[in-house]
Amino acid sequence: MTGPRRPRRIRGSMSKKLEMEKRYSKWGYIFVIPFVVLFLVFHFVPMASTCYYAFCDLKNQVGNYDPKFLPLIGEPWYRNFAEVFKSGSFRDALRNTLFFWIAEMIPEWILAFWLAAVMTDRRLKIKGRKIFRSAFIFPRIVAGSGSGMVLLNHMIMVVGTTAGFVMMAAMMNGFGITEKDIEFFTSMPFFIIVVSIIVHFGLIFIYAVAGITGISVEIFEAAEMDGANRIQTFFRITLPCMKPMMFFITVVSIIDGLGMVDIPSMFGAFDTFRRNLTLMMYVENQAFMGSYIYDRASAASLVMLCIYGAIAAVVYFIFIRDKDEAQIKKLRRKERWEEKKRLSAN
Repeated sequence: MTGPRRPRRIRGSMSKKLEMEKRYSKWGYIFVIPFVVLFLVFHFVPMASTCYYAFCDLKNQVGNYDPKFLPLIGEPWYRNFAEVFKSGSFRDALRNTLFFWIAEMIPEWILAFWLAAVMTDRRLKIKGRKIFRSAFIFPRIVAGSGSGMVLLNHMIMVVGTTAGFVMMAAMMNGFGITEKDIEFFTSMPFFIIVVSIIVHFGLIFIYAVAGITGISVEIFEAAEMDGANRIQTFFRITLPCMKPMMFFITVVSIIDGLGMVDIPSMFGAFDTFRRNLTLMMYVENQAFMGSYIYDRASAASLVMLCIYGAIAAVVYFIFIRDKDEAQIKKLRRKERWEEKKRLSAN
């Protein structure tokens, strides 16, 4: 005895719907083909070549690439990495990059999240929010080198004016401040940090606004009804609810901070004291700038990739990961394992 048959009209409509979905899916695959091709040609192939060249001998191979795999010529496979870590320039670049990144990221995040909380607060009737958002992201849209150079010139002009010297002399005379005490505020690293904050914080601001606006309004209304003030709402409601966006913002900050090259290079790639040398500038100096040591540059690129991954993993597991959810998953795995042991024993 068979069950009731579906009417032909329903079966026909379902088949037409499935056929239409297949047709639309086909066009989706067609539209994604250019992206896949461009990714393979301009991203995947260079990445694969970099990974291969890091274990080859390619010094001074200008115009004649003949990579020799290190173990095949009797050299240890880690030779290029050892040369990178022995280099004093690499150590200086790593130290400068971490210093620039931390000194830039802390005020950048404070400013970006504060402005994002202000611009998305329903209790503040701020007019022209869209104009402010466009203004904050404008330095990021413009080429970093162009906007950075304009800001840098203005800052140097302000510091170097007669009024600036008079103010510094008055401070030193009245408060016992010497030139050494304010030397950092007229040095290249200070200008690099300030210009980087102004140029890059707009992107963090836009992502923070997107994360806050993605939270349900009912959650903020409930917190407001319970008597939570703005600070409590931000730290106990906003930040926990936008953990996925926080991880994305962290990755973007790591890529921007550890890969900075445009603004520090304005002061010259070959600074005598290597005060503005960064990791990306070190890679460029090894691969180009008359060196053409492609194998060492490839090894340094892989080291940078490992640093990116390590910092992102530490930030995720310590600050962003949902520890309660991880504990629940761990307990579930333990229960399944005990259940399997009990069944196997029976």
